[in-house]
Amino acid sequence: MGNAIKTIFTGLFLSWLSPMHACTQTPAAGSSLPVVFVASTPCSAGTRPLPGIPESAGCELIKWKLKLFGGAGAGTYVLDCDYGLPRQGTRGFIQVGQHLHKEGKWVIIKGAGANPAAIVYRFDPDNPPASVSFLRLNENLLHLLDSKQQLMIGTGAWSYTLNRVP
Repeated sequence: MGNAIKTIFTGLFLSWLSPMHACTQTPAAGSSLPVVFVASTPCSAGTRPLPGIPESAGCELIKWKLKLFGGAGAGTYVLDCDYGLPRQGTRGFIQVGQHLHKEGKWVIIKGAGANPAAIVYRFDPDNPPASVSFLRLNENLLHLLDSKQQLMIGTGAWSYTLNRVP
């Protein structure tokens, strides 16, 4: 898919989301219970920065567990990731895989790509080189954005979407 088509598709997709999901629902202010999202994503240049996976690491799969605390558009997060080379036909890794733990701040900002009303969760906003953003598709789905604040494009087998769990 050419870059022009991706840009048009992303703009249309984000425009479609705006009226449906204009209301934010963040973790309750003062709540000690986190909102938890999980996913299995490809290990790529776009996914490595948030957990801090070294570029030289043997990595094709990342398993995410993201906990959001706070409310009113800001809070803290705890991220646990396991990564490595996947074992064919299983949900596991060849050997053991590696584990990363990261904590920090998140904030909600408005606007992504062609949609100024989009709701974006920005992680580590005080450190722009390390900042990573997720588009809030709805209260149950977050989708990773690339460094240009565009949706990360997956394949038929892989997605960059984190799903909320109870």
